[in-house]
Amino acid sequence: MRVFHELRDVAAITSATSVAIGNFDGVHLGHQALIHSMLSRAQQSGLCPTVLTFFPHPVEVLKPHKKLERLTTTSEKLELFERLGVEQVLVARFDTSLSQMTPGVFFETFLSSGLKARSLHVGFNFCFGREKSGNIETLRKLSDQNKIYLKVEEQINEDGERVSSSGIRCYLAAGDVAHAAKLLGRPYQITGQVQKGDQRGRALGFPTANLRCPHDKITPKNGVYLTHVRWQKETLRAVTNVGVRPTFTQSAPNPIIEVHLLNFDAMIYDEFLAVEFVKRIRDEKKFSSIDELKAQIALDVQMASL
Repeated sequence: MRVFHELRDVAAITSATSVAIGNFDGVHLGHQALIHSMLSRAQQSGLCPTVLTFFPHPVEVLKPHKKLERLTTTSEKLELFERLGVEQVLVARFDTSLSQMTPGVFFETFLSSGLKARSLHVGFNFCFGREKSGNIETLRKLSDQNKIYLKVEEQINEDGERVSSSGIRCYLAAGDVAHAAKLLGRPYQITGQVQKGDQRGRALGFPTANLRCPHDKITPKNGVYLTHVRWQKETLRAVTNVGVRPTFTQSAPNPIIEVHLLNFDAMIYDEFLAVEFVKRIRDEKKFSSIDELKAQIALDVQMASL
């Protein structure tokens, strides 16, 4: 898959394209439906399947005071696009200059000339151009003028429930990782680098890998989870604690992610682990003694082993 990070680089594109446009945070079931539609049209019309997405998220530029917690990093999105069958991606830098483009200039710069689009695929609530002045009707008019096919995807529902990135964030904040996975079409994932901790887990008989994670990704509600962990080419079962370790500390500014890999005893400092949250086991709690904590961890491991 070819990835472009600068608009000038798309001059290398010689083939006409079918383009899906969006932020695609989460690449959830709704996003996947849109991308599948784009892929289908690309195959039917002999076009190159392409995604136009943005970094940073427009909210970070237009509303810098607002904290944005991502469902997917850019690298995770690119991996998911490639799995779906996308052949090229333009990750356009969203800055003040781009935000001030009129709909017509945006259309010409990025779509008709830049990506040589002959087929466009967007969600039902798509807006573009300065102050969201361009809507679906604007896009339809510009597409008709340029003889470009336009497909607007309707809202996707799963068992009668609207699929949205904001809804998924709410489920993760509540610790309902199983429901979040249902709307994502896969378990929610956090990838982090293993860093040295204080060795408390090993002293307790349950060594943990402490992850250094992206600061702008949402973490599920503090608690203990059954997780699947991808390391190199292996997938391992694990018990993962998200929280502040209240038995040992009074407070912590950010949640710590500690992963206890089942039936595993290798040194993996500085390695990267992809942690998939499958099921919430229990809330995080403060224990009155170390023995009580050890007994509870043993029960957690037993449950995760079933």
